[in-house]
Amino acid sequence: MTKNAKGVMAERETEIDAKGIDEADAHLSQHLSGICASYTPIPRVSASDLSPGDFHQRYFVTAAPVVLTGATEGWPARDWTLAGLVERVGDNEVFVRGGTHRDDYRRGDKYTIRRDTFRGYCADLSAANARARSSYLAVASMAQAFPQLLPDVPLPEYLTSAQGGKLHLGPYLWVALKGHYEFCHFDPDDNFLVMVRGSKRVLLFGHDLDGMYPNRLGSLGKTVQSQVDCDSPDLNKFPRFSNARCQHTVLRPGEMLFIPAFVWHQVSALETGISLNMFYGDGGESSYLDKICRLPYREHFLYWLRNIFEQNRGYDNFPKLLSRLDEVLYNFFLKQWHEVASQEQLKYVGDIVRGWYKPEIGRIEEETGDQATSKFPPMLKIRGLLHRDNTKVRTAEENEKKVQTAK
Repeated sequence: MTKNAKGVMAERETEIDAKGIDEADAHLSQHLSGICASYTPIPRVSASDLSPGDFHQRYFVTAAPVVLTGATEGWPARDWTLAGLVERVGDNEVFVRGGTHRDDYRRGDKYTIRRDTFRGYCADLSAANARARSSYLAVASMAQAFPQLLPDVPLPEYLTSAQGGKLHLGPYLWVALKGHYEFCHFDPDDNFLVMVRGSKRVLLFGHDLDGMYPNRLGSLGKTVQSQVDCDSPDLNKFPRFSNARCQHTVLRPGEMLFIPAFVWHQVSALETGISLNMFYGDGGESSYLDKICRLPYREHFLYWLRNIFEQNRGYDNFPKLLSRLDEVLYNFFLKQWHEVASQEQLKYVGDIVRGWYKPEIGRIEEETGDQATSKFPPMLKIRGLLHRDNTKVRTAEENEKKVQTAK
């Protein structure tokens, strides 16, 4: 690439059509404000006016979203451009989602994964070709995919201070073409979303299973996805969406959004751009697990956990998972969140899971006398972290038929 071409590419990246962005956001705002029960802006606070202790008490503890402006001043990542990153890490291999233009992607149901170089992916973005319009570089682990860039991304003081938390996963890099719609979902972690280049519209829908129509239990992936297309919700199909309470913002370069754990969020790229995120939770050995077993998180946490159990229900080792449930849960929480679950926490969650699968557990005890035979318990696995095709997921009825056939 010539010096002049690099300059043109960088210029395109940094050019912000503020009027166009505001108009696009205003159009959707007018639409959703007439549908949702409430439609309010996410509060915005200058990081210079918010200490880590104040953030912890006012937002983290209360599960209140907030946009932090000026929170990334001094980060080397603020100087990133796509052209500059191509020079530094263009040959690094990345996993790119495909089929992101389809309706089933907007529901989080289905996508493919291809291997590419970062250079190849960015070349598609620059050309804005058909493949770019159906692709997304999402949740790219910087430690694995871009270790050269890690020094450019310090962890926020709100996460590392004495009042902060514990990093679960990340940082992750996200690079999206203008117009990309990411399916509405919730994550099992507190989350900082940082805008580096470009801008994104973010919609939050709180902790609300009833109005957001989650995909059926057993759907693949680590997140729980909503069936609702937030750009054009079908109230005939999803009438309870009219009860949803939406918070919204446009996230711009240098701004950081706190998304509390298990809160529904839908993100769209208003410009081709770069963003980062970090998944984290409360500090301490088991404080995060204690938190999510309480309101307002509990209902979403238990739905998320049951979804993962249902992902595993059709597999041959499922009876072993249930027969050694306390050990399985202990290892699962340790791996997911670095949480050392207490006996009380294991009993609380374990009793709920046993209630879900009481008939299966009864049959297991009859057949085995509840005697474990292997040295190590099986792993509770999150299915579909890469390739996702939920048409291959067994329904609850199919799972029950499989169980009955095995009797």
